[in-house]
Amino acid sequence: MDTFSYEQLLSKLKNLNCTPDEAQLHLRQMHASIVMAIRVTRAVYGMSMGEAKKIVDRHPVWVEQSALGHKIQEKAIAAAGELLVQ
Repeated sequence: MDTFSYEQLLSKLKNLNCTPDEAQLHLRQMHASIVMAIRVTRAVYGMSMGEAKKIVDRHPVWVEQSALGHKIQEKAIAAAGELLVQ
């Protein structure tokens, strides 16, 4: 499995000349992480981090990873809350 650096993903995506939604499939095929997909989407299309996150989170190729990330985040917040109460 090839892994690409941020700079390589950025370069490859810029050369594809595709929409932000189309880019998600390419990023997934290039084994980008969901966080890297957000960063690269933001940079290539000149959008805010929030806008890029919405595009990545709602795209079918990232849905499973996005849902898992939300579950982990919820558990981390709950655990942190329990520590504060103690």
